[in-house]
Amino acid sequence: MEKWTIHDKEIENQLKEAGYGIFNHSAVEICHWTKEAITTGRTCYKNKFYGISTAGCMQITQAVVWCPNRCIYCWRPNLNFESYNRTLPEDKVDPPELTLEKLRELRKKLLIGYFGNPKANKELLKEIIDKPQHVTFSLSGEPLLYPYVTESISYIKKNWPWVKSIFVVTSGQVPEALERMRKSNVYPTQLYISFTGPNKELYKKISVPLYEDYWERFIESLEISSKMRVRRVARITIIKGYNDSEDYLDQWAELMDIYKPHFIEIKAFMLLGYSRLKLNLENMPSHKDIVDLSRKFEKKLDNFNYMDEDEDSRIVVLKNISGGMDIDPIINSVEPNV
Repeated sequence: MEKWTIHDKEIENQLKEAGYGIFNHSAVEICHWTKEAITTGRTCYKNKFYGISTAGCMQITQAVVWCPNRCIYCWRPNLNFESYNRTLPEDKVDPPELTLEKLRELRKKLLIGYFGNPKANKELLKEIIDKPQHVTFSLSGEPLLYPYVTESISYIKKNWPWVKSIFVVTSGQVPEALERMRKSNVYPTQLYISFTGPNKELYKKISVPLYEDYWERFIESLEISSKMRVRRVARITIIKGYNDSEDYLDQWAELMDIYKPHFIEIKAFMLLGYSRLKLNLENMPSHKDIVDLSRKFEKKLDNFNYMDEDEDSRIVVLKNISGGMDIDPIINSVEPNV
């Protein structure tokens, strides 16, 4: 059987040079904050907000160069991503167990050199090098285009008992994958949906979707997710000069009414990687910009209060305090705490 792989070898080489471990259509990377946690003890905002293990994070994707959007703020080389914007072919992709175990091996290879780094915490490395404590389906592409994400979550829960938390990040363009997850009653610890535009026109301008029915797909994803027994997060990426106007706050709030998230993250666009080809330094909000906008947004929402912020990442998190949704942000297991 022909395996589904990256067809553009130039893109594959670019990703490898950027530090990605590639296996056919899947990839893993050691992010900046994981490196920081190992060498300096500093952790990312997801540790601060939700208690995940920064050093033990395994950031993966099973659809590394396939995405239904070409977001202008993306730091990956998405203009050259493959145009396959439907679910990857079920009969050609790697099965979940093969994908996950291969990515775990690649993660170990990417980490093992830190034993030679005098700044690295060697005891911590020994603890997490074979056994990731947190898995995030994000990294690059649209993770939900891989047809077996639900089965992948099940595999981790059944076979990797050392994993304490699982996050899934999606653009909201693959509602059928979310519906499959809901019907299977198999969930990650936390589901992120990325919010780029508060309305159809701005979504098209910022996310540059390939689907013609992109807005309908996005709204359907919000509706499906609102019925899922999973901790939900709305991540709003703010780009100065595009979606940062106070005039959009009511529209953002209407979307929150549909999605019913437990947390809302308002995060600044950061000028990194390939986003430099489309945006510039003036489009990057300051942390103060984000705090000010978040405080104004909080007033538009009935059930959300300011919870925390992280200046390094220019992000503020608001927490849902309505009945039945006041969730302890510290994660204790892979089971959704709802």
